[in-house]
Amino acid sequence: MPLTQEPIAELTNVVRIYTKPLRRPRKGTLRRFVGFLKREKQKIRALDGVSFKIHPGECVALLGPNGAGKSTTVKLLSGILHPTSGQVRLFNSDPYHNRIDCAMQYGVVFGQRSLLWTHVPVHESLKLYQKMYNIPKSIFEERLKEFTEILEIKEHLPTAPRRLSLGERMRCEVIAALLHQPKVIFLDEPTVGLDVVAKKRIRDFIRRMNREEKVTVLLCSHSMRDVEELSDRIILISKGHIKFDGPKRRLKHQWSNERKIRIIYKKPNVANWQNQLEGTPGVINIQAENGQVNLRINQDQVHVSDIMKKLMDMLIVDDIEVTEPNLEDIIREIFGDEERTLNQLAEVT
Repeated sequence: MPLTQEPIAELTNVVRIYTKPLRRPRKGTLRRFVGFLKREKQKIRALDGVSFKIHPGECVALLGPNGAGKSTTVKLLSGILHPTSGQVRLFNSDPYHNRIDCAMQYGVVFGQRSLLWTHVPVHESLKLYQKMYNIPKSIFEERLKEFTEILEIKEHLPTAPRRLSLGERMRCEVIAALLHQPKVIFLDEPTVGLDVVAKKRIRDFIRRMNREEKVTVLLCSHSMRDVEELSDRIILISKGHIKFDGPKRRLKHQWSNERKIRIIYKKPNVANWQNQLEGTPGVINIQAENGQVNLRINQDQVHVSDIMKKLMDMLIVDDIEVTEPNLEDIIREIFGDEERTLNQLAEVT
């Protein structure tokens, strides 16, 4: 995609600080009374100088551990929150001060919050969205017919969401978010708690909307399958800072020189074999327990065949399996040992 286009969403040096009461145990009636009148407050930096741009038609995954600042970023872009400092732009406008105009051009799917009225039939909720977004009746009926057939949800339209399964309700939520032909859709854990069939239907539908209608997608999810199938670009955020921003393939390439080796063995041939293996150049990590060994190696420093030969000499082996790290392994490695991986990420950013 040509990045000469104007960005559809942009954060520039954004800082977002939350203030919350600081609770400290106070001894004595007078101190508790003073503490009640004058509450101490604690400032928490959810975002600290975050900058990035999203261009039309991109599928971007915003990833990070709990409390990293992902949901805060989505709320800033959707106009729910305003930044403490810095600038947030959506459709070349301030989404907080022009929330109605911006909201007409984006859709949201929050896995933990519903867009539908719990006790009202789904079809009636969707009709209300038709009125809110001024969707012509012919377009509304055409898109509703197409979407319900693709997502196989037509027979559930007369049913209230409270009577639907989670998978059925989430498919209706996705329809509600995309009926008005938004330019951007924000997805916050859109497949949480769903079975594999429902997840696949939703992923396929979102990807189809991206390809056919050029809907820009910003995804926040802990499901690496969602990220693998939907995103082309990944932004890693931790403790309010951007750690990596680039194509998914570039992040994978950084770890493509690594391999995971799993060995099941009967007994060792050599005493202190684990200590000898740990001293081998290129061996990153060893976990040995109950007749099984899991290794991670760097192929730039040692070949898989050399390690396997060494293992065969040291152990009586029953089985060996060699695999490449998947995206979930990579993300776990990054956020499991941030201090070591930050410099690696800086080299590829």
